[in-house]
Amino acid sequence: MCDIHDLPQVEELDPTPSLLDRPLGRRGLIAAGGASILGLGLVGANALPAVAAERSQNGWTTKPALARIHVHGRYLFPPGVRKGDVHTILQWVATRFNDDVERLRDGWNWGYSYRKVRGGASISNHGSGTAIDCNAPNHPLGKSGTFSAAQRRNIDAIVRHCDGVVRWGGNYSGRKDEMHFEINVPQGDARVGRLVRKLGGSPTPPPPPPPGGGGAYPRIKKGSKGAAVTEAQFLLVSRRRSVATDGVFGPKTHAATVAFQRANKLVADGIIGPKTWAKLISTVKRGNKGAAVKAAQHALGHRGFGTAVDGIFGSGTHAKVVAFQRSKKLAGDGVVGPRTWAALI
Repeated sequence: MCDIHDLPQVEELDPTPSLLDRPLGRRGLIAAGGASILGLGLVGANALPAVAAERSQNGWTTKPALARIHVHGRYLFPPGVRKGDVHTILQWVATRFNDDVERLRDGWNWGYSYRKVRGGASISNHGSGTAIDCNAPNHPLGKSGTFSAAQRRNIDAIVRHCDGVVRWGGNYSGRKDEMHFEINVPQGDARVGRLVRKLGGSPTPPPPPPPGGGGAYPRIKKGSKGAAVTEAQFLLVSRRRSVATDGVFGPKTHAATVAFQRANKLVADGIIGPKTWAKLISTVKRGNKGAAVKAAQHALGHRGFGTAVDGIFGSGTHAKVVAFQRSKKLAGDGVVGPRTWAALI
């Protein structure tokens, strides 16, 4: 919920505030009917220091690189929003608001501001650059009915067009915030890219997997025990290596690991680290069967998302994978690929 309703500290984030008053013609126009974006220029992006693992309420990392929103050639949201897909979406929202709801006024629209939610411990969505406030003085925090019935219908149409990716503060179940629009899905959710394509833009490609397919993988070797060993054993079986899936890294598992490493031109030390994990895993999804599916099912259970370890990737396993992915702020597509494996094991 938004609580950023005093003027943002533009001087800390925007070294060239004079650009706020520089006309740019109609480069920022976004056609509302076909939702095609004619100009998305990311002007004045600012990189801020990242804070590891710190996220705002909606699951996005805080202190991002920023791009300022412009509507019909004027920069109206100092100091802007998150660069990339969020910028594309919220600029479209701001332009539709201006065209269909209420003309935006200079100095009344706010974007990025890093601080906690009032009365709470979590960081506001403004702190991740994923929220905007439109004509804030006209629509004070906590006040309902600041828009006419016709304006509300147009706001509802804007939100509906965003397919659940954007939420309006006037629809909050608690304290209303009618100035406020925010991204309503976690970082990495596939719906963000789909909406960008729907709006006529090109989604930002996801970052590549960590080196070796997942730097988070544990390092296990002879004498190791536990869930990760069982999952490695299932994966070895999926690679046609004969081992027991008992969670004990004994001589047979060691020998199978060495043989697998040699076959895949890895250092044959019998230690399963990131590079060996990257070769062992295979992407599994609904409809797949086999030992690799059992490895994923076993890992899900160990992480608190229990499902039958039967080697059949059915609807139940799919639902558990999606739930796990969302809990880790991964794309909830139900496909166990390198990023999901790295988080699972």
